[in-house]
Amino acid sequence: MAVRRGAGVRVRLTALAVLVVGLGLVAGGAVALTLVRDQLTGNAEAEARRQAESFAPMISGGLPSVLPPLVQVVARDGTVLGASSELAHTRLLALWPDGGAVKGTSRLPDGEHHAVAGVLASMGGQPVAVFAAVSLEHAEEGVEAATTALSIIVPILLVAVGGTSWLVVGRALRPVEAIRERVTEITASQLSRRVPEPPADDEVGRLARTMNEMLARLEEVHDRQRRFAADAAHELRSPLASLRTRLEIGLAHSSGTDWVRLAGDLHREAVRLGDLTDELIVLALADGVTEPVGWVDLDEVVLAEIDAVRTRGVVDVELSPFSAARMRGRAGELSRVVRNLLDNAEHHARHRITVGLWSAERFAELVVADDGPGVPDSDRTKVFERFFRSQRARERDSGGAGLGLAIVREVTERHGGLVWLADSAEGACFHVRLPLAVEPSA
Repeated sequence: MAVRRGAGVRVRLTALAVLVVGLGLVAGGAVALTLVRDQLTGNAEAEARRQAESFAPMISGGLPSVLPPLVQVVARDGTVLGASSELAHTRLLALWPDGGAVKGTSRLPDGEHHAVAGVLASMGGQPVAVFAAVSLEHAEEGVEAATTALSIIVPILLVAVGGTSWLVVGRALRPVEAIRERVTEITASQLSRRVPEPPADDEVGRLARTMNEMLARLEEVHDRQRRFAADAAHELRSPLASLRTRLEIGLAHSSGTDWVRLAGDLHREAVRLGDLTDELIVLALADGVTEPVGWVDLDEVVLAEIDAVRTRGVVDVELSPFSAARMRGRAGELSRVVRNLLDNAEHHARHRITVGLWSAERFAELVVADDGPGVPDSDRTKVFERFFRSQRARERDSGGAGLGLAIVREVTERHGGLVWLADSAEGACFHVRLPLAVEPSA
């Protein structure tokens, strides 16, 4: 299916910057033109009023023979009593200055707009109005000049804004493009490579560091899976080879083979192979757990697993000290932690297992100790590794696959806890500390 490609981020951001700035410049230009027009028109109206006020005292005794340009005298009934030659047949304003002065605009016969102001005067004892007009040609020329200037400046500014935005956005996205190119080069066999991290502590820098942290986790998981596959193949090869060898020998010497004894040997190997397969499945599903998280009474889980050990009657189990502990977690996984610790202790104990459980304000701690031979100092840091078995365990038929304690560590860490082998006067003493309020990770 074809992938639809729209405008890139660089294009969209540049267009957005040009659009926003363009709208701002247009709105600002309109406001500026309005202010210029109002200012120039107001100046013309003020000049017209000044001329009218300066002429009004001159008609108190009667009209002069010649009136100044663009001046008109109007009676109360609207009759034009006198006007300059260009205003002989035109009434400037239909208003009467009752409150003092009036103002407005008018178009004269020559087609030009004029600002008009009128004031009240007295001629021969009768009230009259004196109107004066001032051309708005200069105001219109000023507005036209401002409009021309804006029509030139605005496109230049928009081009400058667009070019600057294009360069700035391109520079800002350059690390993102470098990250993209590096990610396309990384394959499953090159997880050790990292994306370039820009020095700035901004969104792009944090993205690069987050991706490198993700790549580090993927590399760790990939390495673990590869080691797991190699170790699993190695461990499975031994019981399968034993089964095949014994069957081939039995078939080659069928007349002299004790088939009942061979069946018993094969059964033991099959049980060992089944146990190993179960533990491998647990580890393989460790990163894809689906069991829901809920409240778990850890003390009840421990007591249930202890009952299974006591039922077998191989060793005695003592509780010291032991108290209730309730936490958030996955009951099935926590049961396996307890079961594996008890199985390990039962396997190595001579006569007795001691189990302790207590809770503090923020964590619960489980202790499983045995009176066995203990763990050699050289193996203390290895007991939680997958498929590790001490030489002493390898010499025993039920030595296990070396996965029990590895499962304990992985489940405990997934619940946000810690597991360690503590010093002990005799035997081995395992401690598991689990937080009471932290949700386990998926």
